[in-house]
Amino acid sequence: PLDLTMLIVKDYGMTVDQEGFDREMAQQKQRARAAAAIEAGDWVILAEGEQQFTGYDSVAEQARILRYRHVKQKNRQFYQLILDRTPFYGEMGGQVGDTGTLTDIATGESIAISDTKRENGVAVHITDKLPANPEALFDARINVARRRAIEANHSATHLLHQALRQVLGTHVEQKGSFVSDQVLRFDFSHFQKLTPEEIRRVEHLANSRVRAAIPRDEKRCVSIDKAREMGAMALFGEKYGDEVRVIRYGSSVELCGGTHVDNTGNIGMIKIISESSIAAGIRRIEAVTGARVEDMLDKMQDTLREIGSMFNNVPDLVQALRKSIDENAEL
Repeated sequence: PLDLTMLIVKDYGMTVDQEGFDREMAQQKQRARAAAAIEAGDWVILAEGEQQFTGYDSVAEQARILRYRHVKQKNRQFYQLILDRTPFYGEMGGQVGDTGTLTDIATGESIAISDTKRENGVAVHITDKLPANPEALFDARINVARRRAIEANHSATHLLHQALRQVLGTHVEQKGSFVSDQVLRFDFSHFQKLTPEEIRRVEHLANSRVRAAIPRDEKRCVSIDKAREMGAMALFGEKYGDEVRVIRYGSSVELCGGTHVDNTGNIGMIKIISESSIAAGIRRIEAVTGARVEDMLDKMQDTLREIGSMFNNVPDLVQALRKSIDENAEL
C-alpha cells in the first residue's frame, strides 16, 4: 500500500514519487476497465415468441433460434443465442449452466454450447460461432453425463443441509452454495469449527439417505404459503414469486429451482473434503459425490500403497511410521 511504503522509505531518508504512482495507477485502472468492458451488438430477431424451458423433463429438444447477438469481452468474441424451446439450465441459484450441442437437423452441422447463462429469467446459450443457417430447425442437446453429475451434487447439498441441522442444531441455515459437475460448496450458519466426529456424523447421516434411494417428490407451481405448510425451507439468496417449486427427499423439503436426481441412490456417495470459516459465524464445507469419490479413494489408496512400499509393506503401517519418527528423534 502506498501509505505504508511512504512510511517505510522515510526511515531510509528516501521519498516516493507519488505523482508518478498516481499516473501509473490511473493507467492501470483504465486497462482494467477496458478488460472488463462488454461490447455487445444489437439483438438480431429471427422470430417472435417466449422461451419455454423443458430441462426438468428432457435432455434434448427440437428448437429454433428466436434471436442472437455478437459479444466482445476481454479479447474474446462469442455469440449469445436464445431458443424458443430449451432443455439447457441457465446458471442460477449456485448451480452452473449446462453445456451441450446445437445441431442443424437438415445439414448435420453441429456447434458447441460452452455455457448457459440466465438473463431476465431467460436461458442465454453461449457459442463460439453462429450456425450457417440461424433460421434452421435444430436439435438442442445437453451434455447428459455432466448434467447428471451436477444433479448429484445439487441433491447432495439438500441432504447435507438436513444432516447438518440434525447434528449441529436447527440454527443451521444455508447462506450460499456452488454446484458444478466437479464439486459442491455449501455455506451455512454455525458458531464454531466442526470437529472430525461431527463431520463424520454428517457424512454418515447423508449417506444413509443416499443408500435408502429415496425417490424425488417434486411439486411445481405451488403457492408459497402451501410450500411453507409442507415444511419447505427457503434457500439463501433466492427470490421467490407467488408460485414455487418444492423438492422433497423423504423428510428433506426445500424450495429449489435447480435440477435434481430421480432418487438419492443416483448420488452414489457423499464425501466431505474440507470444512472452513468464510466469515464470522459462517462455515463452508466442500464435498464430492459419485465418480469423484471413487477418484478420491483411488488417490488415497495409491498414496498409502506408495508409503507402505517405503516400509517394505509391513502389516501395521502406522506403527512402522511411529517407530521411524522415534528413531529419527533419538538420532
